[in-house]
Amino acid sequence: MASTGNSPRQPRVISITSGKGGVGKSNIAANTAVLMARRGLRTLLVDADIGLANSNLLLGCRPTLSMDDVLFGEASMEAVFVKTAYGIDLLPGSSGIRKLLELDNFAQRVLFDKLFEAMQGYDVVVFDTAPGIGNWVLNFNAAANDIVVVAHPEPTALADAYALIKVLATERREKKFKLLVNRARHAQEGLDAFRRITEVADEFLNISIDLLGTIPEDACVLKAIRAQTPVCVDSPRAPFSMALDRITDKLLATSSASPLKKAWNNEGATAVVRRGA
Repeated sequence: MASTGNSPRQPRVISITSGKGGVGKSNIAANTAVLMARRGLRTLLVDADIGLANSNLLLGCRPTLSMDDVLFGEASMEAVFVKTAYGIDLLPGSSGIRKLLELDNFAQRVLFDKLFEAMQGYDVVVFDTAPGIGNWVLNFNAAANDIVVVAHPEPTALADAYALIKVLATERREKKFKLLVNRARHAQEGLDAFRRITEVADEFLNISIDLLGTIPEDACVLKAIRAQTPVCVDSPRAPFSMALDRITDKLLATSSASPLKKAWNNEGATAVVRRGA
């Protein structure tokens, strides 16, 4: 899959990731994808939470196929894509299939190659990864142009966010990260969380972390989740929606952190998988 001068235009790939569950990562990923589409960008949302996928619920979708059908050779990648009512396409993940978590490196690479081929033609691809530091999580993050780490202001969430950043920096040699602080009581709380992470990172890691933004606590989020509708559609003037809309503009205004390569060309894919073995 090495790039050539005649290759089609590659999409910008944004990974929305977190060190722990329950920080609002999937909700942010789904709404970010919808906001990208509203800006006229052809957008694909990939539910990369292998084994515990839920992006389809946030979008009110009931897919009949999922990523495991691709992995087990029962469907093509394109056949699994779902066109949603919000202008984005969704690649549904798998839920409750434990053996997907145990796939070897070769099987993971086969999936990445198929996904890369199917991504051509999109302007933006958003990965909603699983939380934690599992091999699937590291591979999806290493394949992205931009790594957006979502955290809460609480110390445990920040510690887990830093742990994810540390593993990506030391094992996958990632150098640039964006921090998004969710469910903050006020803007200063987001700044304080950013300061705590960067102080440790500056001491122990040779990396760059930018504060992408802060999203306030908002009761409209739970209301939209229960309605299985994106918050930015259900409550477009809600504090969550308005904050994420500004963050989406900021994300698009910045150049991507790295070229789309590592997990996609033949040499890079092998190197990434072996380093995580």
